[in-house]
Amino acid sequence: MRKLVVIITIITSILLLVSLDSFSQHNNKQDLTSKSRKAKKAFNRAIVFFDNKDYNNAIYEVNDALKYDSSFVEAYLMAGQIYSEMNNIKKSLYYYKKASIVNPDFYPDVFLTMSVMEMNMGLYDDAYNNFQAYNNHPKKNPRYQKTVDSGLERAEFGKWSVANPVDYNPQNIGSAVNSNHDEYINTINTEENTIILTRRFPKNNRTREQRNASEEDFYKCICNSNELEWNTAIRMNNIFNTSGNEGAMNISPDQTKMVFTACYRNDGKGRCDIYISDKRGKTWSLPRNIGSPVNTGDWESNPCLSSDGKTLYFVRRLGRGNSDIYTAELMPDGTYGNVKNLGDIVNTPGSEMTPFIHADGRTLYFASNGHVGMGEMDLFMTRMDNDGNWGKVVNLGYPINDYENQMGILVNSNGNMAYISSDMHGGYGGYDIYSFELYEDARPIQVNYMKGIVAEKNSKKVLEAEFQLYNLNTKKLIVKSTSDVRDGSFLVTIPNNAELGLYVSKKGYLDYSENFKVSDKHSSNTPFLKNIYLQKIDINKKVTLKNIFFASLSYELESQSFVELDKLKTFLTVNSKVKVEIGGHTDNIGSEAENKSLSTKRAKAVYDYLVDKMGIEAKRITYMGYGENEPVATNETEEGRKQNRRTEVKIIDIK
Repeated sequence: MRKLVVIITIITSILLLVSLDSFSQHNNKQDLTSKSRKAKKAFNRAIVFFDNKDYNNAIYEVNDALKYDSSFVEAYLMAGQIYSEMNNIKKSLYYYKKASIVNPDFYPDVFLTMSVMEMNMGLYDDAYNNFQAYNNHPKKNPRYQKTVDSGLERAEFGKWSVANPVDYNPQNIGSAVNSNHDEYINTINTEENTIILTRRFPKNNRTREQRNASEEDFYKCICNSNELEWNTAIRMNNIFNTSGNEGAMNISPDQTKMVFTACYRNDGKGRCDIYISDKRGKTWSLPRNIGSPVNTGDWESNPCLSSDGKTLYFVRRLGRGNSDIYTAELMPDGTYGNVKNLGDIVNTPGSEMTPFIHADGRTLYFASNGHVGMGEMDLFMTRMDNDGNWGKVVNLGYPINDYENQMGILVNSNGNMAYISSDMHGGYGGYDIYSFELYEDARPIQVNYMKGIVAEKNSKKVLEAEFQLYNLNTKKLIVKSTSDVRDGSFLVTIPNNAELGLYVSKKGYLDYSENFKVSDKHSSNTPFLKNIYLQKIDINKKVTLKNIFFASLSYELESQSFVELDKLKTFLTVNSKVKVEIGGHTDNIGSEAENKSLSTKRAKAVYDYLVDKMGIEAKRITYMGYGENEPVATNETEEGRKQNRRTEVKIIDIK
């Protein structure tokens, strides 16, 4: 709403000044409403002081005029304008109200001026009444009808929101993180033990011309796991912080990519650009300009990566308004391209800022002054449907939003806690970081996360390997990541109640696959732990294809198997000298002959798919049915029988 407020204030101020100027020009013709000569002389002196920006003497003379004539409407209007220039909004509003009471028909636009002031003070009932008074006035200016209609809608929404508050109990996260300077939260990791923030503070060695200059740098704060308290925030190194301003850092949930905003750098394309860095072990690469087409000659900021790193959300000061939210896609060459405006459901003719896409990949939080809200920038959310379309934009409600500026919001991976930066009363100074429990309707789709290590099966040497997590029903890639080169660790976010296929691959090793489903009963505060051991490619080494599925007693491949088969094709393509055997296995339910036949047919179904549908040379693949003769678990339990019903790949030759 800030743009609307500024426009209205400018319009009404110009009209008032024109009126006041006309008062002074026609004073000698006795055009002023007052009949008192002393009041008019004092008013004339006030205009001179006002023109010279001597507001203290101007208000003294106006008050003198009102002593002589308490119904002098022009003097009340003048006092309102003087206090407005002095930034004393309460007194300005007081005098404008007096003018509207003394003579409501003299200057009808004063109702519009008052309503805007009242909106900026959270006085929604009064604002609504004054918007309505102006709307019903016979002398209203038709040029302002859209402003009035919007104001009425916002004031009514403000009234309703205050009467229907949401649960909100913000807690300052403490002096270890917050200081007497401004702190803005940038990112919090999946495990919620590390915060990255931007701190703004005055520049050193400022000249008189630079007395309002400030510097913005990144700080990192780690939670003391033993005491569950935050350690003192430490300034990040000079790879990220420069003598210029940096801000809005976002780190992907798997901790492998970092994006942030930097302004006025030598390699910049515009005023502010987006930069990116990749993590290798403990080390982040030197940040590089993310380049075209994301960055332009204008202004790009507020980057945020989706959980799979494939989509970059950011803000561009172009398009249909002050600023819009855009997306860019990760391209095969590792750059970001295919830039798209998020569209009219989210973006408005106003400004949209600070996009935050939750780890669920579907819930977007952002700030806007274009959607109906309570003040300047309000916080909103929208959710993507299964077809990739954004749903209705929802205001997060009062008192999360109020008549002041809301900077942005982060929501933890669990979806139950949110973090904001605010200058609310009771902080350590300026903007501080607060946390609060997010009410149910504003929460994203719940996700979990999986962590562990990747290592070589025999030596236990840690490995850097590629992760891919698929929804087996939709065959869509959910997450793509890489285990840490230093310690083999990985962390990926995973949705609840979806049939998931996990694939881990590294050149020279057999692929690893797994399928699982994390239920709502699994605590999202506790990671799903999984250590993965890869086998080097060698004769007679074999691995189970855990995402190959057949219906009971059938040898027809189910559609959930196609992702696994595609991965097997990739493995055979990358390792072009390898020959493999597809082995089918069953449990011991049924006769041995029936199981032998079924396992052979299932192995052949995989063989046929690879050769006929995926173009793998037939001479590189054989198949064999082993029936129930090579169990890997007991057949006395359903879980054991499930493990025995399997499809394996065995290396039979390397040439």
